[in-house]
Amino acid sequence: MIREPSTIGLSFSTGDQSLVTGYSGLQSSGDGGDGFAVPTTPSPVHPPMQMTRRSVGVRASLLAGVGLAACGAGDDLPGVPRIGTSPGKVIYATWGEVGPRESEHWSLLNFEKNYTDLRIDIITALDQASYVNRLEALISSGTDPDVMRVPGQIAHNLYARGAALRLDGLVKRDGFRPDHLAPPYDVGTFKRNWYGFPRSRTASWVVFHNRAWFGRIGIADPLPTWTWDDFLGVARRLTGTAPDGGGWGTAIEPMASFPLPWFWGVGGDDIDRDGEKPQLDTPMVREALGWIMSLRETHRVAPPAGVVRDIGDFAAGRVAMWFGNADDEMTLRRIGAPDFGISPQPKGRVAQIGGYQPDVIAIGARAANPDDGWELLQFLVDPDTQRLEFEQGLWLPQSKSITDAAAYRTPVAAPHDRRAAIPGALMRVRTPNLSPATGAMRRAVGEALTPFWDGRASLESVIPQAMAVATQVMAKGE
Repeated sequence: MIREPSTIGLSFSTGDQSLVTGYSGLQSSGDGGDGFAVPTTPSPVHPPMQMTRRSVGVRASLLAGVGLAACGAGDDLPGVPRIGTSPGKVIYATWGEVGPRESEHWSLLNFEKNYTDLRIDIITALDQASYVNRLEALISSGTDPDVMRVPGQIAHNLYARGAALRLDGLVKRDGFRPDHLAPPYDVGTFKRNWYGFPRSRTASWVVFHNRAWFGRIGIADPLPTWTWDDFLGVARRLTGTAPDGGGWGTAIEPMASFPLPWFWGVGGDDIDRDGEKPQLDTPMVREALGWIMSLRETHRVAPPAGVVRDIGDFAAGRVAMWFGNADDEMTLRRIGAPDFGISPQPKGRVAQIGGYQPDVIAIGARAANPDDGWELLQFLVDPDTQRLEFEQGLWLPQSKSITDAAAYRTPVAAPHDRRAAIPGALMRVRTPNLSPATGAMRRAVGEALTPFWDGRASLESVIPQAMAVATQVMAKGE
């Protein structure tokens, strides 16, 4: 009998159901980029990196893995120590749709199964936007979660405001090593101090392609060294070749939601390296934005505004290539997409630089249970937890002990070659420049560019507005 996650103490508080928005203010799907993939063979076991007061039994619990599903609510896992200093609870805050959250609950069940003196209470919302509002309300009222999942784009703002606990003392005390986290660690560090660990969306942004559609037209999988021109050429060949005589080669909506890798391809960026001075009015940014829009307006290989919504349109065979976070692999599995592959960010005129922007988990600065929160924090990024969450269809892992395995890199099933998803495996990959105000700046710029993406305004008319709001937000510094 399958035991529901809530049967051993997990309790839930759910927020509203508004949609996540990306850089452009356009709608995006699901959990802000959660994805699902199952390895064809297990990866080698990687032991926990440290042994803290509660963590002796972690590895044994995780090796039981999905076996929890067969246990009754009162069953014990044999050989798992019951370790703890005092009874209590840990408040964990996260977001996402029902499917991904059910997968995450198995990780929390494993934690509770090992730490029987601790109960996890969950604060959750169905989407990132309403979650951030709820998290801000908790912080403002002084009721910080013990452990909170934080969107990467706002992490530095929380660190600068003192809303997250500095972790350096705990890291040093327990000998925590970041070897199994995805570098660079800039999303989890601020002014050379640790405040959070990357978790979720740690994979690169890639181009998904419909292999069945490609094969029907006689197009081979793209090479890792492909260029913008190659991308356009393939999109031209695919457009109008769906079985019903329609179909599009690509869609610009996901590019508009995360245009930074396209900026980098022509030598541009939205802000300087220090995260202080906006650079949206440069020729390079204009070139990248104009090229993306040309896919729709000039080359007619992308549908008009409003025709497609999310990666479900790719799964349904309406779009042959889709730019997205590699974690969307798992979404495609969940919704039953046709056979697909992934390719890295195409090379621009200047460079081929991929992008990724992980979310993090952190401890609230005024958390009621910071020591127990620290135990959960380490547990959630442990390689064995990463492996379990991968097998449960939650997120792609970041530990090299998993991502270096041949079974992970070249699975028999889709995407067949996962190297493009692994930062640095095929090409240079970087995170956006970060500062306390860049998250708010990118949201404001996204809103300013929306009339351009919708076809209601020219590029030259929206650039000054985007530059003005970016400068204004950065001047406020928050």
